[in-house]
Amino acid sequence: MNFFSKTVKNFFSLIIVISLGLFFSPFFLSTEIVQADLLQTSVLITVCGNGVVDAGESCDDGVNNGRYAYNAADRFCNSTCSGWAPYCGDGTVQSSYDEECDDGNNVSGDGCDAVCGAEETPSQPGGGGWYTSPIVTKVVLQGKAYPGSIIHILKDGKEITTTKTDSAANFKKEIAEITSGIYTFGLWTEDKDGVKSITYTLTFSVSVNTVTTVSGIFLPPTISLDKTFLPRGGTLNIFGQTIPEVEVEVYVASSEVVEKVCADAIGAWLLAFNTAPLDEGEHTTKSRFQLNNEERSGFGRALSFYIGEKTFPSEDIFRKADFNDDGKINLVDFSIFLMWWEKTNSQYDLNQDGTVDLADLSIFLCYWTG
Repeated sequence: MNFFSKTVKNFFSLIIVISLGLFFSPFFLSTEIVQADLLQTSVLITVCGNGVVDAGESCDDGVNNGRYAYNAADRFCNSTCSGWAPYCGDGTVQSSYDEECDDGNNVSGDGCDAVCGAEETPSQPGGGGWYTSPIVTKVVLQGKAYPGSIIHILKDGKEITTTKTDSAANFKKEIAEITSGIYTFGLWTEDKDGVKSITYTLTFSVSVNTVTTVSGIFLPPTISLDKTFLPRGGTLNIFGQTIPEVEVEVYVASSEVVEKVCADAIGAWLLAFNTAPLDEGEHTTKSRFQLNNEERSGFGRALSFYIGEKTFPSEDIFRKADFNDDGKINLVDFSIFLMWWEKTNSQYDLNQDGTVDLADLSIFLCYWTG
């Protein structure tokens, strides 16, 4: 073999090894990754403590959030931006702030003076000024998944806590032990049949002394098939679980077919899909739900099925690809396969075209067991 041929052979061998590595890498095999263009448009991130009243917040006084005030006119926002922090005149006796009374106003002479002191002992608690309650830096994650499911929450790839959805599939979890910085949070769960959802990921910045709330986190429906091979015109049952009583859109991507079904009271959904409009060959299907006119989930994992005669996988070809006859097709067989690359040998020429090449590699990888 001349230098040029050897160089070409080595180059293609390297490409094959790299391709195999990519083929079996966690990234290639993962069904957990959601493409960026499929992420929900409903996610809302609000930062309580930045001094800006974001959508979903009632108020935001920045560093003054959570401060106690001696009258209603000077009141401040609470630490979650959902309403007012305690103040004299709110009608609640705040004993921790030395209030002796609170009649809902800041008027003296009615038994409770302007600074919530009893009239017979008119003294301003603490000598005046503000009381500041500590503001805890935290993240709040809330959204929808499947009824009664356990939500696993990851921070930078490591699981840190779990929470459970209610009967309507809602969940909310506060994460308080956190410092400022940029974090990637992931959330996943399983449906009633143990089918795992995708891992929903979000990356955002957390500021000190603020409450960052991420709402509108919608885990897409789970999806399963009752079969992966069927004749054209046969019925394929596509099913899964999602939020109760929402509309589920089921896509067959190869033919751009869209079917809609409604989930039941526990979020279970089923589409009996007639495959007559599909051509023979491989197809994929995926699903998402529509909550209302403005909110919907992204797509979950995509599953493949085949229309036509069930000729794959073939036991005969499997036995041929199991070069060392150990019942597995793995790196040992691959090493043997590479030794015969671009050579003529009937045993390793899986498609019998006269040469061991990329076509045979494709067939070989289809039967990989590891």
